[in-house]
Amino acid sequence: MLAAAKLRWNSSDFYRNGRPGQKQDGVDIWGCGDDNHHIGVQCKNTVDGISRTTVKPKITNAEAFEPKLDRLYIATTAKRDAVLQTAVREISRERAQAGLFKVDVLFWDDVCQDLAKDDEIFFRHYPQFRQGIDAVTQHDKKLFNELTTLLSSEGVIGFIYRHNMAFSFELDELNPLSEFHARWNDPERTFIIPELDAARQALWLKAKEYLIATATETYPTDTLGWQSVPEEWEEEQPERFRRAVEKLHALSGEIVDLHADLVRVGRKHLIGVRD
Repeated sequence: MLAAAKLRWNSSDFYRNGRPGQKQDGVDIWGCGDDNHHIGVQCKNTVDGISRTTVKPKITNAEAFEPKLDRLYIATTAKRDAVLQTAVREISRERAQAGLFKVDVLFWDDVCQDLAKDDEIFFRHYPQFRQGIDAVTQHDKKLFNELTTLLSSEGVIGFIYRHNMAFSFELDELNPLSEFHARWNDPERTFIIPELDAARQALWLKAKEYLIATATETYPTDTLGWQSVPEEWEEEQPERFRRAVEKLHALSGEIVDLHADLVRVGRKHLIGVRD
């Protein structure tokens, strides 16, 4: 439960309270969340469930805990129980109105979801599931990580999304897209999962179209390494200038959308898979 608490509240400041046999004041685990609120967790190994009668003495015990709690969670190995949740919500509402700490219940499903936020921790608790990761998924996960690092929303994808092609740009900004076009249609860099490879192929074809357009519609400027749609076109050939800029912007938008599709499909098939 300690590992799950650290993941749930995104904080390393959670600790076991004492040891078995010591007075614990109704709290097995305590710590601080991101908002610096004091959180206590009382763990109950109760497969058959707990009741309002079980919860109330735990709350009373936790009143003596120091530092004073802002929230108490009763963590149980039982399945989720709507009747108990309703009862605890009512208790918590009454306590909040009285200026006392609120109360909630964490069921075993909640704890498992928290552990699943970190692959290494999850497999530490459930090593049997590690064997279920197949070679195909591992291959595609590694390739997906490599591709999304090359084509990052903070990198080239963000650049073509934000840049107004009516102005000059540094050609090196497109290097990751050029590398994607040059290397990512090889057999060694294709995904085995069909839907994921279809997303890669669609993005690759659009990147090729975009790079051809930049090669034919933009020219070197007086600054070494910079390109632009010739600025003199705006006055001398305004229609040509407009068509070139609009074409590049349209292709940019399609690339951004196809990149988002690739990420979505990758998450659909690969999320939670450990490297």
